[in-house]
Amino acid sequence: MNRKPDSGVILINVLVVLALGAAIIVLMFVSQEGSLTRSQRAFAQAQGQAIASGAELTAVLALQRDMITAPDTDHFTEEWAQVQQERVNLATGEFSLTITDVQSRFDINSLAGASVVQQQIFARLLAALELPAALGPAIIQEVTRKGRVSTLDEIESLDPTSRDILDPVVACLPIPGSINVNTADTVVLSAVLANPAAVRQLIARRTKAGFLTRDDLRDVGVIVLNGAGFTSDVFDVAIRAEVDGTKVDLHSRLVRIPEIGGGRVIVNTRQLTSLTRPLRQ
Repeated sequence: MNRKPDSGVILINVLVVLALGAAIIVLMFVSQEGSLTRSQRAFAQAQGQAIASGAELTAVLALQRDMITAPDTDHFTEEWAQVQQERVNLATGEFSLTITDVQSRFDINSLAGASVVQQQIFARLLAALELPAALGPAIIQEVTRKGRVSTLDEIESLDPTSRDILDPVVACLPIPGSINVNTADTVVLSAVLANPAAVRQLIARRTKAGFLTRDDLRDVGVIVLNGAGFTSDVFDVAIRAEVDGTKVDLHSRLVRIPEIGGGRVIVNTRQLTSLTRPLRQ
């Protein structure tokens, strides 16, 4: 992935400043009667949460800008993907940020009242993963009955083993959306196109250029993209901020809402957890 050389450094510096400011505020409100250990933990947790919140906001703003600057395509060489940061040590502790295009996977919710095309794509996906063909009709019936589901855990037709196998290639989108050919892996792309030779050529082109165009698809004989496209509106962000032994994990699902002149990004779900190891006295 191509990265701007100083983009990660700028992000990290901003996050550290945010963390220090938040921690100072927390210390102002920590009871003077509290122990030093409690104050240290509150300080570290506040820093971690501030870093995580700042990183989430960075992802939100990048995705929002992308709606204005490049509304017709989404791929891993764009700015929204450049905010990703592999694990790095800061002055305050550890930090990492991962952003995932959820529409790189097949949407299980698209099977509710599914068209023949969606059923065929899912059947090919099950076959590629060597899962029982009977799972297809069972899941279609269940999702149609229940309506939109949030996680694979809600689908009773799936046993734990099948769920684990499907998890990397299947998603539960909160809004309708197509599979993004710019981010889908070989298994998903093959299920969509049903043309192994074309998929191999497209993967090679995408690896070289970083993205695909409609001309690329036409060149390999793909005229109609049923259930697929070039853009995405649902992204998962996973952030780890560790400060003085306190680990803060933030998992957010971001959804872009297109509007005239651009659009907005909302946090559809957010889960924040923290774990503190015993501090040395």
